[in-house]
Amino acid sequence: MLVLPSGFALPPLPYLAILVGVVLLVAGFLVAVEPPVSQTTAVALAPWMAVGGALHAFHQLGAYPAAAEPLFGAPAVYLTTFVVTGLAWLFVMAVDVLGRRADNVDRNLGLVGTGVLTVLFVVAVWRASEAGDVEPLWPAVAVVAATFQTVLIVAGISLWRTPIFYRTRYVGPVVVFAHALDGISTAIGVDVLGVTERSPLPRLIMEVAAQFPTAQTAGVGWLFVVVKLFVATIVVVGFNRYVDDEPVEATLLLSVITAVGLGPATNNLFLFLTTA
Repeated sequence: MLVLPSGFALPPLPYLAILVGVVLLVAGFLVAVEPPVSQTTAVALAPWMAVGGALHAFHQLGAYPAAAEPLFGAPAVYLTTFVVTGLAWLFVMAVDVLGRRADNVDRNLGLVGTGVLTVLFVVAVWRASEAGDVEPLWPAVAVVAATFQTVLIVAGISLWRTPIFYRTRYVGPVVVFAHALDGISTAIGVDVLGVTERSPLPRLIMEVAAQFPTAQTAGVGWLFVVVKLFVATIVVVGFNRYVDDEPVEATLLLSVITAVGLGPATNNLFLFLTTA
């Protein structure tokens, strides 16, 4: 379909049924226990979004046994990531409540997610080193550039409207960074590494950029970066009062928006690391 990226296919029906059932079960438990949700929750969930992108990268690299492969294709990997994240969230809550430290749930959820992501990163480096083609340069460039752009945008928002920065002080930078990283990593993949973009909308934006005289010198990915940063900035500015008025709903919605950028971005970086 035009609106879906290439490689997008539902898993076999038995896998899909089990995944949906487990997702509903985990979601039901989360609704029942009502974990505390604040802006720091969005920060804690960010590593888990990156884990989803990494898991899908391993699927693209053929790292899973045949029996597990359907769980990590697109879109099944979204459900798998939700299940893993939800179970980790429930586990951290149980441990913290038993230890009478319920105020540490977000911190510990983020630390566990960062630990899992680190393990996946080490495995990716090990696999690439076994093949003799570890290439950390472009993933590092993408992370540094995205961080720099995030700092500039957040600083600009804070100088322009300080209350907006205050209302979105945690979730705002996460949203901007996620989409900055997605835009930059996609641009590097297309303009530097010669990767074919799988998603129709980014491909369309870059086809528009290819019509500009700058295409020969600046490439075509820059327009996608600009669009990503513009949309992320508009979201943060437009949602700032929503975050203030309905912190739980707004945080969960902005977390989903973050995942749309951070998951594909991490997927790009892991692929660059192992196949560049």
